[in-house]
Amino acid sequence: MSRVLICYLVRNSGHHSAARNIEVALHKLDPTIETLCVDLLEYTHPRWSAIIQKTYMVTIRRTPEVWEALYDRMWLEYLTRRIRRLVQRGNSKPLLQLMDQFRPDVAVCTQAHPLGVLSAYAQRHRPDLPLWGVVTDYIPHRFWVVPGPVNYVVPNEAAGGRLALHGVERQRLYPLGIPIHTGFVTERKTRVSREDGRRVLVMGGSRGLGARYRTIRYLDRSPEDFTIDVVTGANRRLRARLIRHRKDFRHPIRIRGYVKDVVALMHRASLLISKPGGLTSAEAMAVGLPMVLVRPLPGQEKGNTEMLVRHGAAVHLPEDRDVASVVTSLLANRELLQMMRERALDMGRPGAALDVARLILADGAGKKEKA
Repeated sequence: MSRVLICYLVRNSGHHSAARNIEVALHKLDPTIETLCVDLLEYTHPRWSAIIQKTYMVTIRRTPEVWEALYDRMWLEYLTRRIRRLVQRGNSKPLLQLMDQFRPDVAVCTQAHPLGVLSAYAQRHRPDLPLWGVVTDYIPHRFWVVPGPVNYVVPNEAAGGRLALHGVERQRLYPLGIPIHTGFVTERKTRVSREDGRRVLVMGGSRGLGARYRTIRYLDRSPEDFTIDVVTGANRRLRARLIRHRKDFRHPIRIRGYVKDVVALMHRASLLISKPGGLTSAEAMAVGLPMVLVRPLPGQEKGNTEMLVRHGAAVHLPEDRDVASVVTSLLANRELLQMMRERALDMGRPGAALDVARLILADGAGKKEKA
């Protein structure tokens, strides 16, 4: 029996979803495997985890320009090198207890911080421990690069090239895609009728930082006929406000909070209006769903926006007030919409989680045989 440690950062985030998707894929390929999926920062430094999460959310909401100025900067990497060595020293008591008790044959990280921690741990205690970093955005930042023989799964060749420029050896880069759920494209638990006319799907992200009430009101100004499907996620205030004013909309509107079966909504939709989180974007690409991108977070989502727009699978709107005119134009132009669907499918990697799982299993098995 193999043991795989899967580490992420922040519950109910894209990093968390990717970690769980890999875990599901591993058990699908090998039901006897033993896995442990953990938020490594929360596990080892719960107070620091809470402080960092709160600081990040406040910065993103109130001063996003500060995060934009700090994200993926060479000077910041240089200035924080000593601090990161202290935080990522890989020698904390909770981490040592975790590794001694679980004794993983291979470790997988879907976020850069836990990869740095486990890299430091491996150098001190287990230099033969196979480490995998799984990048969940289309343009990886420089903090992914850590010491030691680490293998990286990246969304595409361009992402791999970016890590190569930062010093990662080409033979350690695997352009397999972003690991979405193994059955995302085919499994539809909910039947959404195709006889109800066109639908425009609006998603606010797991933390409710995406589309706002104003965005949806602007969308409602479009003269085209369609149903608005809104998934508010954690944004309870938006959900309550939409329910309270649903009769004020000229378009039929469906309002949902958390949705487990989002694949059915994506398959049914003609367009997705959302911020470009890595997992949401990868899911949309897998089903060939064109995106209208609003309010991308600075940093990683700005990079996702550039990649999606460059490939012709999405349109970026700097201002919410342009939503109605852009959606109207896209829905009226079937040829353009079909081209965007095809470009999205070209980017989609629906089997990424299984491909990643196969590599991990092979790597862990190979190290065990050598031992």
